[in-house]
Amino acid sequence: MPQSRRNRTVHTSKTHKNRKELVRRLAANVQEAAQQYNYIWVFGVENIRNNFLKQVRSDLDDSRIMMGKTKVMMVGLGQNAETECVPGVSALGPYVKGEMGLLFTNREPSEIEEYFQDSLNLDYARSGTTATQEIIIPPGQLHTMYGVDGGEEDPLPIQIEPTLRKLGIPTRIVKGKVVLEERPEGAMDDDEEGYLVCREGDTLDSRQTNILKILGVRMSEFKIDLKAVFDKSAGTVREIGGMEVDDAAV
Repeated sequence: MPQSRRNRTVHTSKTHKNRKELVRRLAANVQEAAQQYNYIWVFGVENIRNNFLKQVRSDLDDSRIMMGKTKVMMVGLGQNAETECVPGVSALGPYVKGEMGLLFTNREPSEIEEYFQDSLNLDYARSGTTATQEIIIPPGQLHTMYGVDGGEEDPLPIQIEPTLRKLGIPTRIVKGKVVLEERPEGAMDDDEEGYLVCREGDTLDSRQTNILKILGVRMSEFKIDLKAVFDKSAGTVREIGGMEVDDAAV
């Protein structure tokens, strides 16, 4: 007997989203927040990792962060003086472009600028990233680094040794410890000891990034770049950091 179509399981990944409804909702949320908060910040989000953004949302839990299509967000704010939801907010238009987000807050601008100036997130590099430092694994027992001072005291677990060998590092287990051969093939010349993972300025490939992750070396820095801020009480926009703006859009 054929299976009833009524009892079929439809995975959420195959369901169709109402795009028009999502667009309308984003524009409405932007408009509502613009009317509720005193300041609207435009910030760059290029290459920002989700865990970093989650921490920002937690730290600024009395504010709102929105990201989406720039044209939709500008529809919510208002693209000109006739359509803007708050007087003067359409002046943010030249800054709402590219990979960006909006931060709606009542916190004073000095507090926001200080927070993001000190907010730096380190993460593991991905393939294609430029190495920020030279990493050489010294001969003998291998230790992790964790990207902080003192991490060299933590030995690598022996369970990771087969993975290191697959990545091309000549390691072996000696008396329950992961060690590097005295003269590994990765050594560059007779005067250099250890295995060269990367030099500063190298473009990292997937093999190198996997090695760095095992060692606990974090080379990618992520920092939210503030572009401009709108002050609702004054109805003015202040540019942050000398961002290039299309004069035709002003």
